[in-house]
Amino acid sequence: MSQRSINDQIAEIVFNDPVLFCEAILKWKPFGYQEKLLRDKSKRIIACAGRQVGKSTTIAAKAIHFALTNPKTTTLIVSATLRQSMLMFDKILDFIESSPIRRSVTYRSRTRLRFSNGSWIIALPAGRYGSTLRGHTAHLTILDEASFIYEEVISNAVLPQISTTDGYVWMISTPWSKDHVFYRAFTSPEWSKYHLPSSSNPLIKREFLDEQKRLIGERRYKLEYEAEFVEDEDSFFPMTLIQSCLFDYEPRLSRGEYYSGFDFGGREDYNAIVTVELKDDKIIVQYCKAWLQDDYTSATLQCYDHYKVYGIKRVCVEEIGAGISIVEHMKELGADIIPIKSNDIQESLLNLRVLMERKEIIISHDFNELIASLNCIEYERSRTGSYIFKHRSGTHDDLGRALALACFAVKASKGKVLALE
Repeated sequence: MSQRSINDQIAEIVFNDPVLFCEAILKWKPFGYQEKLLRDKSKRIIACAGRQVGKSTTIAAKAIHFALTNPKTTTLIVSATLRQSMLMFDKILDFIESSPIRRSVTYRSRTRLRFSNGSWIIALPAGRYGSTLRGHTAHLTILDEASFIYEEVISNAVLPQISTTDGYVWMISTPWSKDHVFYRAFTSPEWSKYHLPSSSNPLIKREFLDEQKRLIGERRYKLEYEAEFVEDEDSFFPMTLIQSCLFDYEPRLSRGEYYSGFDFGGREDYNAIVTVELKDDKIIVQYCKAWLQDDYTSATLQCYDHYKVYGIKRVCVEEIGAGISIVEHMKELGADIIPIKSNDIQESLLNLRVLMERKEIIISHDFNELIASLNCIEYERSRTGSYIFKHRSGTHDDLGRALALACFAVKASKGKVLALE
């Protein structure tokens, strides 16, 4: 047998085994749990994974192998935002640039890649309504962070893409809401499923996970590191409600009609500023920041600097405890302040809830800390029917409360929303 025949046989063996392909061609050694996912030939694959388990890296390598071993196919990488889709696409480019298969690339842009065998890999945003996806036919569709893609987009735009090709769908995500197609697919016997908590990765130390559990609280830790779906029945802002307000845009402060909410944290909690823009009868969250600083004078000056630099129209502040001095200080500095008492806090949170239910508030997918802060706010009803708000142990509601204050500033200035009866 000639050397060339031997080399051809070796190449065939390598290309037929995704794990050998990763090791020999991509120069990447996967862990055992990643090997199983790489070798899975199922048409419907779902991976519910915690942070830093390498789910995107694994799927990126698997996508390259699929494109090279299935000529003239189209692979679509779809995420809630284009930035998220491009993260996986960039992993694909990194693999290719450091391997011999870079010579097989005949076209390349920031979101599109074509191989010499006629196969394409394309990164796309799902968007709110899936308009960017319509018209595409796919042989493989990868839904990255699928839990954060609107369900109707998956049903009405993504799945029809593979209808004429009898194609493949791979969904990967950290868990979020149970009221979503990702959860139903994960609990369906028709899907090949993988549950990958962060502890699956041998590079992540137990001490780090314990630290994260203390920092972010039990519930969020279960979601983000143990990859478990958890109930949020007691959350005043449940995940499904929050998701209905998420959009793909780049938050920015330039020239606009801005209102801010400032929540002073004190010695144990975070200070928080959230700024919203009132535009075309919508309230758009454009800025949020949380930081530790128990010196209320310094925290107040930082809030005032934000007010001056960005031309904020009005700032809403809780006039409770240290907030009394903050309100006085801000007024002395010349800021237009809306002080609210303890009995107004309930109204501000109810006001925010109404805005969200009416789809009159827009929140960027990028505001992860704000999203978590909203979801951790819990409530119960008193015997008189009033609301009692609290937040889960180990979590921080500061940004969520600051957003409620910012929206209350809009309401006080414009009468934007009627309070719940």
